[in-house]
Amino acid sequence: VYQTYSIGDEVTYNGMNFYVIADSDENSDSVTMLKAETLTVDEVNTYGAGHVNMYSTYNTSASDYQTAYNRNGYGVMAYYTSTTCGYPTAGDSTFVRTGCKSDYASSEVKYAVDAWAVDKFQASDLKEDSLGYKARLITLEELQNNLGYAQWQSGDTSISYDSSNSPSWIYNSNYWYWTMSQYGDSALDVWFVSDDGYLYRHSVYEYGLCVVRPVVTLLKSAL
Repeated sequence: VYQTYSIGDEVTYNGMNFYVIADSDENSDSVTMLKAETLTVDEVNTYGAGHVNMYSTYNTSASDYQTAYNRNGYGVMAYYTSTTCGYPTAGDSTFVRTGCKSDYASSEVKYAVDAWAVDKFQASDLKEDSLGYKARLITLEELQNNLGYAQWQSGDTSISYDSSNSPSWIYNSNYWYWTMSQYGDSALDVWFVSDDGYLYRHSVYEYGLCVVRPVVTLLKSAL
């Protein structure tokens, strides 16, 4: 028999705070949680070393060139960032979309999340979830099915879901953050949670002011 957790419960592990995003009854040995805060700009640049090159601008003097952008201490990075997706060389204004994918498994965000998890968790404390990840980003399905997101009825196709019935901690007025869910069948767009709680689509090759807020599946025995 294991401890029971409900959506919204606050959990602390290794000095980090999380919110439970899926109910977990006494028969389950693990719990799925969203980090209460995002990775900082220093963390993104550390855990994404060699993988957070923005290439979202060809201006080599810009603060967001080849680094995670610092937005009030939060680490902003493009979803998919590489020399084959963006501006290929310093000063080259020709944008290249080759290699850009809305597939999370191919993204550079995944690299930063994985490296963060390896550093911050005992490997034996994490459990692979039904999606095949021990650490990842939140999904559209979790936002809909567990956290109250509903279809937007305004007819504005750029805003498809709103958080009117969602917990306040699911978004923050200081930042936007990536999900791992593709926008429809688009090869280049994914969903993100905005600073007003709405879900929007965003191209994976764009800079976009989006930060990284990980989800982990943790064994209850570690808490």
